[in-house]
Amino acid sequence: MTTETGGIIYKAFAPTIKMMICIGLGVVLTKRCNFQPMNAKGVSILSLNISLPLLIFGSMVSAFTSDNIKAFGPLIMVAIIYQFIGLLFALITRELFYVPKDFQHGILVMGMLSNWGNLPTAVVQTLAKGSPFDPDTDVELGVAYIAVFVLVMTVTLFPLGMHKMCAWDFREDNLLRPDPLPIKDRWVKRFQSLRSTSHRSKKKNDDEEQGEKRSESDETLHAPKSVPGIDPGPGSISKRPTSSEAVDDTEESGDIVSPNLGYRARFAGGADMSRKKSRASSFHSMMESTRPIPPTAPLEASGIAEPCQDPSFSSNTLAPVCSHHGGETYNYHHLATPAPSIHTPKKPLKQRIWKWLEPFMTPFMAAIVFGIVCSVVKPIKALLVPVDGWSVSRIPNAPNDEPPLSFIMDTATFLGGVSIPGGLVLLGASFGRLKLPKKWSDIPFAAITAMTVFKMVITPLIGIFFIEGLRDHTTLYPREDKMRIFVAILLSGTPSSVNQLVITQLYNPNGTADTLSTFLALQYIMMPILSTALAAIALYVVK
Repeated sequence: MTTETGGIIYKAFAPTIKMMICIGLGVVLTKRCNFQPMNAKGVSILSLNISLPLLIFGSMVSAFTSDNIKAFGPLIMVAIIYQFIGLLFALITRELFYVPKDFQHGILVMGMLSNWGNLPTAVVQTLAKGSPFDPDTDVELGVAYIAVFVLVMTVTLFPLGMHKMCAWDFREDNLLRPDPLPIKDRWVKRFQSLRSTSHRSKKKNDDEEQGEKRSESDETLHAPKSVPGIDPGPGSISKRPTSSEAVDDTEESGDIVSPNLGYRARFAGGADMSRKKSRASSFHSMMESTRPIPPTAPLEASGIAEPCQDPSFSSNTLAPVCSHHGGETYNYHHLATPAPSIHTPKKPLKQRIWKWLEPFMTPFMAAIVFGIVCSVVKPIKALLVPVDGWSVSRIPNAPNDEPPLSFIMDTATFLGGVSIPGGLVLLGASFGRLKLPKKWSDIPFAAITAMTVFKMVITPLIGIFFIEGLRDHTTLYPREDKMRIFVAILLSGTPSSVNQLVITQLYNPNGTADTLSTFLALQYIMMPILSTALAAIALYVVK
């Protein structure tokens, strides 16, 4: 091992030591000092709503300029690709290995969500202070780049509704169904289902063909035989004219007779109808000249089975509807009031727009929006941080030789510093409360191992070659922007997000997440080794 390789490994392992100490303190705090979930919830609210948004805001204002703001697009693209790769691997794992029925959808969320918050931020804040990075700019730039990944994860989880998938595992119909079949039996059942479906469709087509042939033969048997010199009487059955016959009749006489006209007239009592010059006029003439339906007609055929409303009746009384047919009387009763409309009234446009915008109105999203605006608009940025060509020359400094609103940035940095160590302590506290299943046979070892390998070994390998390809063959990841390349590679191999643990506990009626805990445990146990290796490879790539 050369000195350079040893230095890279040590640089990559140093932030891991810092993270493990913070996580260990969280475990000890939970086990020995009675750090209750209610206390952890308060720290989490403080971190997610105040500390982390201020950290993101301060980093984006300091790091982003009108030149590197275009990095947003490539970073968002890579983040979405990582999520789809994770979803694909989760589907493969669920298909090949046994996954408990209370984690059939949760494993898909695990594949798409990764810890893109405190873990990579801690690594970047440590490694960006040394070579090959610029300590003056790359620390804030790295945090700002990570914020883009966190933005994609937050939008996917809440506004797009992925968090609801965690609740699907605890629906009653899902919990009552039997455990998933082994892969061999599952595929045999699927082939049998496809075969039966194709057999049913083939049988249906054969029945339809036989029915058509039978109807054609019946029409042939019952067709009237025309005798020369004898005019068919009014009671004889005539063949219904086809469309081609109607056209021929039009060509000869210039009139069109509706095919259903004879049937309608015969049922109505045989009323005569004058023939018109067009289809519309013929139908209109039929409706006008048809006699009323006689009282002896069946109620079902007459189409008048509707309530008779009387003004003297109250709104809650029943109105009788009677029909006399063949000496029998049928009484039908309906509510006199009209049936309620099945269409719910439309909400005002303002409420509908707010329904879509409300999930985006969070402190984190606001911090990103304001951070982008303040970093791109130079007059506003010069009020917060020094800007070449604006500070002093156009916008004078405050008496302390700092920009006029520099105290906002100082406050953001001061409060934002709580976010990363606080988040790592909360992570350790979550591990301290993990409860593994009582029976070892209930633990899906194969699926747990597969997800760990997919997320922390195979996906990072794909990310490394993918980012190197983008660096060498496109301008999306230029060699000069070393921090962009480093962040994109580093975030390809982080373990699953602990936020899913909190969401699952909220949706589970028992308030537990035992199956998810077993999946997370192995990933975070392997994190010191695998994350250190990935960070070392990322450093080697950007050198």
